[in-house]
Amino acid sequence: MKNILLFLVSAFLLSTASAQLPDTDIFISEMRYENGIYSFTKPVNMTQRKGYDNQPSFSADGSVFYFVSINKDTTQSDIYQCDLKTKIIKSFTKTPTSEYSPKLTPNRKGLSVVRVDADSGQRFYVIPLSNARVAHHFDHTDSIGYYSWRNDTILAMFILGTPPTLQVVNLRSGERKVVATSIGRYLKTSPDGQILYFVDKSDSTRWMIRSYNFSTDAIQAIVPTIDRSEDFERLQDGTLLTGNKGKLYTYQEGASSWTLNTDFSQSLNDFYRIVVDPTGTRIALVAFTGEKP
Repeated sequence: MKNILLFLVSAFLLSTASAQLPDTDIFISEMRYENGIYSFTKPVNMTQRKGYDNQPSFSADGSVFYFVSINKDTTQSDIYQCDLKTKIIKSFTKTPTSEYSPKLTPNRKGLSVVRVDADSGQRFYVIPLSNARVAHHFDHTDSIGYYSWRNDTILAMFILGTPPTLQVVNLRSGERKVVATSIGRYLKTSPDGQILYFVDKSDSTRWMIRSYNFSTDAIQAIVPTIDRSEDFERLQDGTLLTGNKGKLYTYQEGASSWTLNTDFSQSLNDFYRIVVDPTGTRIALVAFTGEKP
């Protein structure tokens, strides 16, 4: 029960029978980079239905995105996949347990997920793309909420607690260390695997995006978040993206502040989660109705 309560606090949005899930949808926009500027097309609603559709991530070629779906009349979550060309959605997992946070593994042969097991423990699993009925559990990952791969051995984890902590684990040896406390849910590793980006929420009045160097353990401040928005994305060239009140902002290293890029408020209202595909040609945004999840 303690793990489930922490799980709710961490915004995974499991609900009890008496609670109501947020209504969220996943939108896809085409993105381009010309003359030093990123531009985006009008977002298209890919999941358009009542219920919880969230936590998108892309396949290696960007042609498919995986996501978490929960029907409005249940608390059971499974992983689904959507073909962006045909717009056909089909289930990837169909289990009695709930899976969250799907991401392609570094070797591109599986999906990693956070699973809520029968004992209410939250643990890290990898599911082969070729056989979704098989799931390999990794020890030393109990109480995991969110994560980011450094490589096929090292994993950065958001660990549930009061406050939540940033921990790094070696999946082979089980060695695990605490890097920071009071962090946000989003973790992002740079393409070269050297730097991890996360949100430091230790100052409740001024949340800060920081970088962590896996090799040196050095932590540096990058830029304050906008209005305590903890969701962001990092592009291949180091540009950061974040959203606030339906608007998309960019930040480039060395700048003094965020720059307004695109106003999506008329096409999808407010959004929070932001994910860019590996090819840099599409962006997924999660829009919500009502209060921010």
